[in-house]
Order: sequence, then C-alpha cells, then structure tokens
Amino acid sequence: MLYSSFDIASILLVALVVVISMILHELAHGYVALWNGDPTAKVNGRLTINPLAHFDIIGFFMLMTVGFGYAKPVPINPYNFKHQKRGIFTVAIAGVTVNFILAFCSSGLFVLFSWLKTKFPGAETVLSYFSDFFYFMIIVNLSFFFFNLLPIHPLDGFRVIEAFTRYNNRAVQFFRKYGQYFLLTLVGISIIVDIFNFPFWLDPLGMYISYCREGVLWLFGKFWGIFLNFGGFY
Repeated sequence: MLYSSFDIASILLVALVVVISMILHELAHGYVALWNGDPTAKVNGRLTINPLAHFDIIGFFMLMTVGFGYAKPVPINPYNFKHQKRGIFTVAIAGVTVNFILAFCSSGLFVLFSWLKTKFPGAETVLSYFSDFFYFMIIVNLSFFFFNLLPIHPLDGFRVIEAFTRYNNRAVQFFRKYGQYFLLTLVGISIIVDIFNFPFWLDPLGMYISYCREGVLWLFGKFWGIFLNFGGFY
C-alpha cells in the first residue's frame, strides 16, 4: 500500500494525487489523439478535468490499495489519424510520458520541501504535508508509468507494439484476445498477496513495479542530490 497505517490525511492526499495523475494521463491521450486528427475523445467529452469522466472504480481501488492501477481508457479511432502508425505510437506513449514528467518534477519538489523542513523547523507540520503530497505524486506516477508500459492488452505498452506490427500478426492477435485475462490474473494475485500478507515474491506484478520504481527513485535522488544535500527518498 501507499501508506503504512490508517492515516486519514495520508489517504486523502493519496486520493487527490491519484485523481490528478489519472486526469492528466487520460488528457494526454486525448489531446495527442486530437493533434493526430482523431476527435473521438473530444466528441465523447473526455477532454475535461472532470474526474468523473475518467474514473474507473477498479483501477482507482487498485491504485489506493496495491499501488498501481488505471483510469477509464480514452476512446480513440486510429482510422482518423493522419498517419496511423505514428498516431497509435504517440497516443500510446502520451499518458506514460506525462506520468514520468510528473514523477520527475515532483521528486525535485519533494527534495525541496524536505530541505525546507530542516531549515524551518517551526513550519515542519505544514511543510510535511507538501513533502508527503509530492512523495505520493512520485510513487503513484511511477506506478502508473511502469504498469501501463506492460505489453499486455489493453495497456499502453501493447499499443506501442501494435504501432510496429501488422494488425494480423498472430502473437498480437492472441494477446489482443486474451491479454486482459492474463492481466486480470496478475492483478488478482497482487490483491490477494496484499490482503493476506503473503510473501512478496508470490506477486510478480508487484515485484516488477516495486523494483523498477525503486531504481528510478534512486536515480532521482542522485540527480537532485547534486543541487541539495539529499541522501535519497527513504
């Protein structure tokens, strides 16, 4: 989970972070699709900051519990793209690109507010809320990033593969047909392991996201440590 104990302030912060990240991820898909010539998302009212337009109850629950999930996919019609392959590729990477940028910028702000807490101990309580918010922004957006990069239908990573393969490719057709069941199995295992506190190595999806996320956090920490005396995110 994103928080170690039942702390209502942390839960509200995580919920706010999830909503913001979810909206920006889907808006990126929709606007890049529009720039490629497809107005489907706009016509369906998905180019909006209204969270209800992007809300998926299962994806939201996953993000709040196991630390990774998804929003309601933006509808696109690749036949409207001016250049179909390029359109499919750029739309696919738009959401995860936004998530990575958000994580990177938030890591800098987290370092800044963590440093400010040491300089202004009298304002530590207020500054802690800001540092916690940006820490959750890093975790949620990196989780979004790595989860959606999985080359499994219907995630963005699969769309990237579609952009570089023929539509009738047998492997692509197989995963287009059965990928969602494979993904549901992986997600189900993660939820069961989290609920029953089973050994972490039983959760391949959780291990993949956790180790990738920690590797990027280490890189972020080293980068921002160049500017401030910062030892890491843990």
